[in-house]
Amino acid sequence: MDLRGKRVLVMGLGLQGSGMASARYAAQQGAQVRVTDMGSPEVLAPSVRSLAGLPIEFILGEHREEDFLWAEIVIRNPGVPWTSPYIQLAQAHGAQIEMEIGLFFLACPGRIIGITGTRGKTTTTSLIYEILRASGAPTLIGGNVAGVETLSLLPHITPETLVVLELSSWQLEGLAPHKISPSVAVMTNIYPDHLNTYSGMEAYAEAKANIFRHQKAGDIAIFNYDNPWTRRFGAQAPAQSYYTSLERGGSFPRAEAESTQLTPFIFSDTPLAGRHNLENILLATTTARLLGIPDQIIAETVRRFHGVEHRLADVRKLNGVRYINDSTSTTPIAGQVALEAFKDPIVLIAGGNTKHLPLEQWPERIVERCREVILLSGSGTDELLPAIQRAAERAGRENPVRGVFNDYREAWDRAVQLAQPGDILLLSPGFTSFGMFLNEFDRGDKFVVYVQAL
Repeated sequence: MDLRGKRVLVMGLGLQGSGMASARYAAQQGAQVRVTDMGSPEVLAPSVRSLAGLPIEFILGEHREEDFLWAEIVIRNPGVPWTSPYIQLAQAHGAQIEMEIGLFFLACPGRIIGITGTRGKTTTTSLIYEILRASGAPTLIGGNVAGVETLSLLPHITPETLVVLELSSWQLEGLAPHKISPSVAVMTNIYPDHLNTYSGMEAYAEAKANIFRHQKAGDIAIFNYDNPWTRRFGAQAPAQSYYTSLERGGSFPRAEAESTQLTPFIFSDTPLAGRHNLENILLATTTARLLGIPDQIIAETVRRFHGVEHRLADVRKLNGVRYINDSTSTTPIAGQVALEAFKDPIVLIAGGNTKHLPLEQWPERIVERCREVILLSGSGTDELLPAIQRAAERAGRENPVRGVFNDYREAWDRAVQLAQPGDILLLSPGFTSFGMFLNEFDRGDKFVVYVQAL
């Protein structure tokens, strides 16, 4: 896409890379660039500093209609919905609406391996990347990866490069107008999420489905057979499709879904906790096999792969207590899965702000598996607190909640006081972090700093 001389407005600068990459790319392509973000100049100062020296105008702390009327192209941050009145205004006045990931796909000469899903996409993406890198193939990682400016990878990509991208539902919306999908698509699972943004599960799942909708017959798609949504999508894909099934113990082509002849699961001793991580490993190893990576390299990489920051990550063990950071647990199902990953007694730190998702079996699991629970205040906590009380009454057990805290340090102090040797002290909030923290990564970073200082 030729941006030279075009009036380009980047909506959403952010702190994690996407907005910065879009602004830098547009400026380097010779566009007239403005950036607008509701965040304050103080909060966004690191992002502004990273773009120093480029001809970019910043409008921070507000959105102005005049900027959207000025723009010929608006590049929206993944967190900005299509329904934004500013996006609608720009579109009504003839502006082209784009996203960073769409611009990247249009310009990328390498082979793209895209991974999406509600849970597990970051771990699966990271493991695929590590396996491909271990094979010696030229490999890069990007997409919905914190701190990576995906557009900035372009100068380093040749036709031989394998580009591994984690793709959120919002990013995948950016591919739909161009009718493009990655040549290798991986779907981990679909659970309720972002229902405060989408009209319902069908709309959310359809956004995810863009990862395979526009593939060609010679492309590859891999789906988790054990999840009803991804099993259904596997039947619809136009590419060569494969399923993985932890329940059945392996992987198989779509055409052999009824067969008992499976390609067995490459399983090495893994330091990753939880059944859900075995699903992630199966998806990653199957993808690597289909890309021609030898089993020995796959197995060795799985054995030494310790997971991803903020996702059931071991922080340290102190006085017999194991501290676990699962700050990217922003949905009830994520909170539930985290509890199911451990057998030792749990002191849980949870709570935050709601995305209006069903709590599922999370309150029951909290009552079953947690000896003590500390909650951070928020709209989600207001939903969870009575649900835990009802679950405790049904189970004939004491309510494990020991308090709701407005100050996260006070909450963490109390959790440490309650923990005993042999316990897991688990930060797995199950809700978003806004209000008390900048985002889930900031929440996890602060927890790690706190624990390391004990």
